[in-house]
Amino acid sequence: MNPIDLIGWLGAFLILLAFWLLTHKVIHSHSKTYLGLNLIGAAALVFEGWIRTSYPALLLNAAWVAIAIYGLTHAHKRPEPKRTR
Repeated sequence: MNPIDLIGWLGAFLILLAFWLLTHKVIHSHSKTYLGLNLIGAAALVFEGWIRTSYPALLLNAAWVAIAIYGLTHAHKRPEPKRTR
């Protein structure tokens, strides 16, 4: 496996990990952990899409990065929701 593949797999893993943690109520959708995992994962996939010239994947993940950045910059303005567990 070459380094570009590894970066792409890492990005996919981080996004899936964030979703798994969210669905199992370990984190919530406004948490910095959730948004950070999505940001790093999508950024890795943007890089891989750029190198591989996969523009649909690049566009999707660039939007994912932008949404995560927006969420992180506004996260301090919302109170942390209480977990139900």
